[in-house]
Amino acid sequence: MVKRLVYLIDSKINLITILFLFWTLFWGLNGFDKFFNGKSQLINERWASQGFLVDKDKNVVYSIQPSEKIGWYGVSRDAKFANYFRTLHLPPVVSTITLYFFAILEIIIAALFFWLFIRQFFDNKDEEPDGKKGLIADRTIHRLIFKASIWIFIAFITGDILFGDRIEVWEHGTYLAMTIVTYDLWYRTDQFFLELKKQKRRSADDEEISAQASSYDLEAE
Repeated sequence: MVKRLVYLIDSKINLITILFLFWTLFWGLNGFDKFFNGKSQLINERWASQGFLVDKDKNVVYSIQPSEKIGWYGVSRDAKFANYFRTLHLPPVVSTITLYFFAILEIIIAALFFWLFIRQFFDNKDEEPDGKKGLIADRTIHRLIFKASIWIFIAFITGDILFGDRIEVWEHGTYLAMTIVTYDLWYRTDQFFLELKKQKRRSADDEEISAQASSYDLEAE
């Protein structure tokens, strides 16, 4: 019983499953974050004071208190984008439309990655019906999700260069590389398991072990 459970976990929660969950959270949190802008809030605690004004008796009559952004990431995305677009002499309405366009697009991609994540837990026996090839069976949907992710990062990097934000270029470039690596891992893994299914159709010897564990036995043979 324990052995079967371990094989089940090994089979269902593989590296690709974890990466699909990562990109679901990444795109989902980044998308929804744009709708929850941080707000400036005054810090009244004495320890945060940055300066004091005292009277002749050394009594504090005025203190300089800082403020901080309170939000999901402690920033106002509206204000940040408006500042970016201002450097190109573009009106705030353009930055607002662009911001929420990408926010909605990111949420859609997050939903699609979540769909891929959920599908990892099912056998998907209907993916390859005899004589038919659909958008799922030929992996068209999968490729489009990755392509959309890459195009978004390309758009972000283009904006970063135009706005002169080199730190963001490095950050988005790193995520672009991660997307390409994820696609490569998914593609190689998917092709491997498709080949493994074909071999298992010809032989039922691997029924008692997980897909990943059986692969080593197949290689050994």
